[in-house]
Amino acid sequence: MKIQLVTPPNRKTLLDLMRESHEQENSASPQEWAKTETAITTLLSDSQAGEAYFVLDENNKAIGYMIMCRGFSLDYGGYFTWIEETYLRKSEQGRFRDQRFSP
Repeated sequence: MKIQLVTPPNRKTLLDLMRESHEQENSASPQEWAKTETAITTLLSDSQAGEAYFVLDENNKAIGYMIMCRGFSLDYGGYFTWIEETYLRKSEQGRFRDQRFSP
């Protein structure tokens, strides 16, 4: 398993994975989905907003993603980053488990 930074040309692949994730959890309205698409465009074009990463399988195929966003806090002394959203296809979950540490 590897991760790769998502760039603007890969926007559609990321949105396809996000739609897959959102459909499994709930049905987002068209208005909510439009807001998500706009936010992803901003995220991919503004490094101050955060970053998105693909999770890749051994064939370099995107099987999931991780969205990291940035904020600014006086308490933290500046910028900080948090994981906003993650998704890994159900068919891939558990595949990368280290058998030394789990049954």
